[in-house]
Amino acid sequence: MIIFKTLYSSLKILIITFILTLLIDFFLGEKILNKFDTFFSKSQFYERLIRIDHPIYHHTLRKNVKYSNNVSFTETYELCTNNHGFKSKCNQVDNKNYEFAFIGDSFTEGTPIEYEDSFVGLFEEKTGYKTANLGIVSYSPKIYLSKINFLLKEGFKFDHVVVFIDISDFYDDTNFYSIDDELIITEKYSKEKNLKRRKFLRRHFPLTNFYMFVIKKYKFKKENNNKVEDNKLPVFTKKVNLKAKWTYSKKDELEGYDIGIKEGHKLMTRHMAQLHEILNKNNIKMSLAVYPWPHQLNNDIENSLQVTIWKEFCESRCENFINYFTIFFNDMNNSSFLDTYNKFYFKNDPHFNKSGHKILAKKLIEIF
Repeated sequence: MIIFKTLYSSLKILIITFILTLLIDFFLGEKILNKFDTFFSKSQFYERLIRIDHPIYHHTLRKNVKYSNNVSFTETYELCTNNHGFKSKCNQVDNKNYEFAFIGDSFTEGTPIEYEDSFVGLFEEKTGYKTANLGIVSYSPKIYLSKINFLLKEGFKFDHVVVFIDISDFYDDTNFYSIDDELIITEKYSKEKNLKRRKFLRRHFPLTNFYMFVIKKYKFKKENNNKVEDNKLPVFTKKVNLKAKWTYSKKDELEGYDIGIKEGHKLMTRHMAQLHEILNKNNIKMSLAVYPWPHQLNNDIENSLQVTIWKEFCESRCENFINYFTIFFNDMNNSSFLDTYNKFYFKNDPHFNKSGHKILAKKLIEIF
């Protein structure tokens, strides 16, 4: 009987403590996080705090960030944003007037390297043009359209916008995002993903969100501690392989894709045409660039579907069509797939390393 009373008392204390903790988190959690912002900026958790929702174009970066402990594939790197939330040099303050703006996904944002080593940063340094990096992880044509339209309405000025269309844009654009007549982006299948509930919990219980992050990180580290990969050939995740395969698939319908390749590209080109119309009305030039993932080098041809579709799109619209497939295929043909991969890409990842970004920047500097 005494044991049951002791257990009951202990359980009661735990429940009361848990409820009090949640109440403190709900009412004071955000203030506590802000108070310890400098501390969190030294932790990997900061990645969650700086990538924020946007009511119009889905997601963006926090303004005036200086995050020195962002995790790279090989080490850590410094991620900074300016007063508009664009990736930039650290402590940079800009007005709303830019000569060039680059938009794309993680390749354009320049993950996982510092701004000065990314092709956008190198382009700005070498040319002296006032340059905005509008690219962020997981962007795609619907978001390019929505974000640029929003920025123009907010008074931003661009002389030239260069869109870097990524291989993954097809999958992300058709599987993840919806866009309405007001050009507002929402996420598909939000009910199935319980997005409202998850966002509510993250926003109103930020400290609990931090604890859950620490637990997941610890669990991940423990599970992967003894995994050693000595493969010479790159090993990619299933999701990366899925996003890459549409350019060299012999089928129009692919498992894991919401719609067929032909239908998907009709939608993408329609939204990119809308973007061109908006830019044209504002007397802004538009250029478009395509580049291969390692998957295209190993499985596709130089005149890839990614190249032919966007080259045709550009014929009557773009100031420049910038095709990087030729450069990387030529390098591979003069050596081997592995040599080119190891030279320009991060290990077991499709993103360009610093040498790859130099190749992108060099061609841009030659053109502009």
